[in-house]
Amino acid sequence: MDISSDYDDYLEEFDDLELADGPIADSNREMFMKFSQKVDFTTKNGYRIKDKSNRATTDHALDARSKTIIFRMMSQEIFDEINGCISTGKEANVYHAISKSAGNLALKVYMTSIMPFKSRDKYVAGDFRMRKHYNTSSSFKFVSKWAEKEYRNLKRITQTGLIKCPEPLKLKGVVLLMSFVGKDAVPAPKLKDAASFCCEPEDSPNWPALYCETLLYMRVLYQKCRLVHGDLSEYNMLYLDGHVWIIDVSQAVEHEAPKALEYLRTDCHNVNSFFRKMGVCTLTLRELFEWIVDPSLYEPGTPDCDRHLEKLLFIATARGHNATIEEEDTAFRLVNIPRNLSSVTNFVRDLVHLQRGKLEEKDIYYAAVAGMRSDLKGVKDQPKLITSSNSSICSSDEDDSGSLQESPTTHNKNQPISGPRPKNETLAEKKERKKSIRDAKAAKRLTKIPKAVKKSAVKAK
Repeated sequence: MDISSDYDDYLEEFDDLELADGPIADSNREMFMKFSQKVDFTTKNGYRIKDKSNRATTDHALDARSKTIIFRMMSQEIFDEINGCISTGKEANVYHAISKSAGNLALKVYMTSIMPFKSRDKYVAGDFRMRKHYNTSSSFKFVSKWAEKEYRNLKRITQTGLIKCPEPLKLKGVVLLMSFVGKDAVPAPKLKDAASFCCEPEDSPNWPALYCETLLYMRVLYQKCRLVHGDLSEYNMLYLDGHVWIIDVSQAVEHEAPKALEYLRTDCHNVNSFFRKMGVCTLTLRELFEWIVDPSLYEPGTPDCDRHLEKLLFIATARGHNATIEEEDTAFRLVNIPRNLSSVTNFVRDLVHLQRGKLEEKDIYYAAVAGMRSDLKGVKDQPKLITSSNSSICSSDEDDSGSLQESPTTHNKNQPISGPRPKNETLAEKKERKKSIRDAKAAKRLTKIPKAVKKSAVKAK
């Protein structure tokens, strides 16, 4: 039905209507003009037209929807003023905000137009917190989940109280409000710029102390927070008041994620590479990795844990750095490390090969992750004792267990040899082997406690 044609018919029908002058005629004329201008009789398209102007952004992050969220926060008096951008990155921009009650704040706005998050699905796979309601069809919803992931990670880190990081305050959509890291509205520099930021020589960073603090943070992050940063480097660490601050934990994954150990080795490599450039004698990549994942070591945040790390760094300083360590680090980054014992396919084979000397203890890479002894003979209950004397630096492993250093070829002749019989065994060797087994069993029976005595002792307890 054409409304405009009907409208023309109505006008023609009342075209001969004459309105005389007077108050009634004037009021009728005013009402007619009023409604004839307000009523639109033209046909309209029922679909809303959207183009790239609806997705236009400022600074690659501030689109119309993000601006609405920011203005709504300001109307709710969460913060009162927003200033310029203090940091830009691949995923988000950080702006300086001011609140009358909280002072300086940091406002992180994630990008929704450039979409660098399409290749970040590997950081979400295996995360039980993101197993539901993870929408990839909408860019805003996708990035909102990424912002929620960083908010949760920051909450988990701040709850430990052992790692310096920004405190999350408010999350709305793709906008994350955090505490400000800096002094007098001046943001703290990144760790890579810490040396050039300090004007006075006495304010220059103490790189060995910063390296030690970073290693403690990495162990706390893994053991306490159950997280792996995934992108830890000098670009994602800040320097303030002689301490390291950890930032940008949006890509941090659970320590049981499929690629968590791979990301952890990358973090260890990045940290070691940077501090070696600063002249610090670092641990090897394997030493640092095992220091982080070994559950049998001292609990993070205790004085024993700090002293243990100091001894490790003392050994690394005495050893120095050479090309052999560089090659070992490169090889360690490429090996496959199972996350737990259930992922080890041939545990018995590895144990037998260790006993026969076909494998060395250094060839077993999953012992530290599983919390086992390096010879796979049981759980490692106590951490290795590292003495401070120079004569015992290289013998720290010997203090843990004397059997760890014994070669499979130096067994006591009186002890039976486990496993199948050796190949090409002669008749005399076979008789000698069986005789030694019988003698060992007879010696064991001499010290055997009778079953009745054992049961009575158990009942008495």
